[in-house]
Amino acid sequence: MIRAALLILECFCFCLFGFAEATQFKLDSNWPRLPEGWKFRMVSNIAGDSQGRIYVAHRGEHPLLYFDKTGQFLGSLAEPHLKQSVNYNLTVSPPIPISREYWVHGLHVDRWDNVWVTDLGRQIVMKFSRNGKLLLTLGTLGQSGESPRHFHQPSAVAVAPSGEIYVADGYGNSRVVKFSPEGKYLKAWGKKGGGTGEFDTPHGIAVDANGRVYVAERLNNRIHVFDPDGRFLAQWPNYPRADSICLTGNGDAYVGTGKGDVRIYKLDLSGRLVEAFGAEGTFGYPHGMFVDAEGSLYVADPVGDSASKPPRRFVRQSPNP
Repeated sequence: MIRAALLILECFCFCLFGFAEATQFKLDSNWPRLPEGWKFRMVSNIAGDSQGRIYVAHRGEHPLLYFDKTGQFLGSLAEPHLKQSVNYNLTVSPPIPISREYWVHGLHVDRWDNVWVTDLGRQIVMKFSRNGKLLLTLGTLGQSGESPRHFHQPSAVAVAPSGEIYVADGYGNSRVVKFSPEGKYLKAWGKKGGGTGEFDTPHGIAVDANGRVYVAERLNNRIHVFDPDGRFLAQWPNYPRADSICLTGNGDAYVGTGKGDVRIYKLDLSGRLVEAFGAEGTFGYPHGMFVDAEGSLYVADPVGDSASKPPRRFVRQSPNP
């Protein structure tokens, strides 16, 4: 209770004294640049590799693109393996179909520069080489469920330094699933609920250098922290519609929220709020984020006025990334 009150007080102080967005980040209005005739549609996620390539997942044609840091278009990745499908709205009963399109959702690049995506409509997680070769598929194509071989709209994926794989099985199920580096099922934890170790839409996931697992829960408005075997360590409450989490090499966490003050918060790995970014109207819903080695912030924002807009790059202006 005391911790929650302190976090609320910190947020109030940021709101009261301002976010100083102009000194923190400056929008790079020339990033990125698509080929003539190409368009973005509902950019769902963004990630980067060790060579400075930035990957963008969206729902339009050519659903997985990559650019250099200047915004120069480099190519489209894995198109033979990314297919359209019909996804379902699970918030109503019975679920109703939404649309047929590309449902690439989660996006992660591991330390070996493999590119991982989750596909909501096709119920799978895929691992690609940086050249687009399919290396591994988790889940059963086109079949939903809650078993070692099935997901139900898997929302996000992250790979630990050890190579172990964590999937936030987050829309139809309420769990985290752990696999070996080779893709062997190891364990799962979590169930629907709001208590410790329970989830309500575990939407984003990240793993730090020590193997700790951070889960952004959209409908429980918090970050949940676990050890590599799913034992509860901590929770960071009061982040409304916490959809995305990104960890940096400097030991920081960026959390994107989608309700109330729609902002991006920077915290240390103890959960202490360091700073916040995003004046009113800056974001519709920061659904995915990436921070590069220079501290520039890349944001995927598929909601509202941002639905047809490109991802955005914000260049950090202050000295501490």
